[in-house]
Order: sequence, then C-alpha cells, then structure tokens
Amino acid sequence: LIDLQAHDGLYVNAFWNGTFAAFGDGDAIDYSPLTSMEIVGHEMTHGVTEFSAGLVYSGESGALNESFSDVFGAAVRWQANPTVGSWLIGDQIVMPSGSGNPFRSMANPNLYQCADCYNGLWFNNGDIVHYDSGIQNYWFYLLCQGGSGTNDLGNNFSVTGIAMLDAAAIAYRNLTVYLTPNSTFADAGMYGEQAAVDLFGQCSNQQIQTANAWYAVGIGNPFSG
Repeated sequence: LIDLQAHDGLYVNAFWNGTFAAFGDGDAIDYSPLTSMEIVGHEMTHGVTEFSAGLVYSGESGALNESFSDVFGAAVRWQANPTVGSWLIGDQIVMPSGSGNPFRSMANPNLYQCADCYNGLWFNNGDIVHYDSGIQNYWFYLLCQGGSGTNDLGNNFSVTGIAMLDAAAIAYRNLTVYLTPNSTFADAGMYGEQAAVDLFGQCSNQQIQTANAWYAVGIGNPFSG
C-alpha cells in the first residue's frame, strides 16, 4: 500500500520519500499541480522499486530507478486513456499561458538533453539519474513502437514493436526478479532479455525485439538466434 500526499505546496516537483508520494501544486505560472497520470504512476513506481530491486539512487542504478518510473508511468497513462497517451513526461501539467516544457521525451530523449544511447550524446552529463534514464526509456519506446536507424555509436538497428502489455511485463519482471541495488545498464540488458525468455519463451518474438531494442540503445548485441 502506497500513500499519496497531494497539494504539498507551491513547487514544481513530485517525489517518493520512502513512506509516501508527494505532489507539488506547480508554480501557477508555467506548471499546474503535478498530478497527471504519468507523474502519479512515476512516483508510485519508486515505491515498487524500493521494495523490489532497491536500485541505489545514483549513477547507472539511479538512472535505471528513474527510468522504470517513467516506463510504468507512461504505460499506466496509455492503458488508462489511449486518447491522451503520450511519450512525453509532464506535458499535461504545462500551462498554455506559460513558457514551461515537458520534463522528458521517451520517444526522443535528446530533445530535453537526455541520453538515448549508452556512451552517446548527453551520456553522464549533468543530472545523471534523470538524463541517463533516457537510455532505458528509449529502449521501452522502441520495444513498444518499433523503429530503425543508426545510434550514436554508429550501429544500425531495427526493432519491430510488440504489445505494450508484453513490454511492460518484461520490464516489470526484470525490475522485481533480477535486478539488485547496484545493477548497471549491462545488467538490465542481460536480465531484460532473460525476463522475455521467462515470459514468452526462447527465440520468441518478444525476446528477439527485447535484445534488438537494447542493442539500439548501445547495450549488448542484436539477436542472433
């Protein structure tokens, strides 16, 4: 059971403090209260993470911690109301009369100075736990939506999207069964693929696309059979 504390004060933030999730009221200029579906899902997921993998909130484990919250926040929003589904985090709280921007984009992490590839542009730059979260965020986006191109490492990739519920199940099993407090992106890639095998079988399309999506963001190799 996770407690929620809304209207916590006039500030542009929401957080999980180990006991409850609190949500600020924004600043009444650029941002309205931080209670949109993906933000609420994001903060509640921090509670799930604390009591499962326990990912340490710094470095790569911290970036994974933030990313899992973005992943499940976005998944909750898409499943609850697909008509307002989005790969943006925080777009629903941006006030039309203000000059604020969404916080992150899972479809294009670089748009807000977040990395979308391990050792690529914006990697380990600035607020690492939030900015490097874009690596797994983009993995989840590609796994759901598909995509192809060349990543920042010069590697060509191609991913065919799978059902969001399947992608979310893979991410959830990775978080709650395999990852530990100091897990890295390499761990997330290896055990993410294993989670896909557990759920959908060896050489399943879900495993193939999970591996290919991790390769797209600079982790591991494309599926080779």
